[in-house]
Amino acid sequence: MDNIASLVCHPDTPGDAVREIIVSGTRGQGGFITIRYHVVGDISRIKIPAAADSIRTDNLWETTCFELYTRDVGEQAYREYNFSPSTQWAAYSFAAYRDGMEPVDIWAPRISITVEKDALIQDVTFVSPRVAPQQVGASAVIEETDGRKSYWALTHPAGQPDFHHPDCFAYMIPSVD
Repeated sequence: MDNIASLVCHPDTPGDAVREIIVSGTRGQGGFITIRYHVVGDISRIKIPAAADSIRTDNLWETTCFELYTRDVGEQAYREYNFSPSTQWAAYSFAAYRDGMEPVDIWAPRISITVEKDALIQDVTFVSPRVAPQQVGASAVIEETDGRKSYWALTHPAGQPDFHHPDCFAYMIPSVD
C-alpha cells in the first residue's frame, strides 16, 4: 500500500502497550478505499473486542477502535468512519465541526484482523462516494487490558483528544480519475 503515515499518541494519554501505529492506504476506482492500521507493541496488553457480526454499531470508540475522517478540500462537511477489530463498523456525516451528525448508509466494510505477539494489523476496505481531493484524518483509540486508553492521530490540536478537530485532517489524497 502507499500513502504511509505514523500516528502519534496524544501527550495526555500515554499508554504502555503500543510503541507505534502506522497507517497506509490506497484509493481506487469505483470509490474503493483500503486502509491498514498496523499497531506495534505488546499486543497481549491491548483489549481487542471479540469477533462479532459485521454490522453498524454505535459507540465503537469506547474501546479499541480505528477511525478515518474525510472531507472534500475546502469544505466544512465531513464523514467519520469507525472500524472495530470485532468487524463492527459505523459511518456518520457532519455538516461542520461536530455539528449535524447523521448516520451514513454505506455497504458494510470488509474488515480483517491479524493478531501476532507484537503486531495487530487491521485491514479495511469500503466504498466512499466521494471522488474529489480529500483531506483525511486517521486515528485510533487503544484500550489496554487495565482499562487505560490512549488516543492516536496524525496530529493533535491543543487540549483534550479531539479527532473531529479541523487540524486532524492532516493528510491529502488526490481525486479519483
